Amino acid sequence: MMRRIATVLLVTSSFLAAAAVQAQDVYVDGYYRSDGTYVRPHVRSAPDSSRSNNYGPSQNSQQLMNPYQRDYDRDGTPNYLDNDSDNDGYNDNNDRNPYSWD
Repeated sequence: MMRRIATVLLVTSSFLAAAAVQAQDVYVDGYYRSDGTYVRPHVRSAPDSSRSNNYGPSQNSQQLMNPYQRDYDRDGTPNYLDNDSDNDGYNDNNDRNPYSWD
């Protein structure tokens, strides 16, 4: 019985730890692309299988370090809460490019 409880606790804690890792922001250091373009340091959402919970591209310098302000379609709903970030009528999970009107 104790072994079963220990196994359940171990499995549960593994799932909770995996969920916590997925929910974290990713801080990207500045770097140079192969074509010589410099990419400034920024914060982005951790990659996962869903597009609708991501921050989306920044629109200005302040948003580089505060991704929760990003609102691509300027409808008042931040991208990470907006299921249609570009306001084209397609849910971000079904939109081939959720930050473009094509």
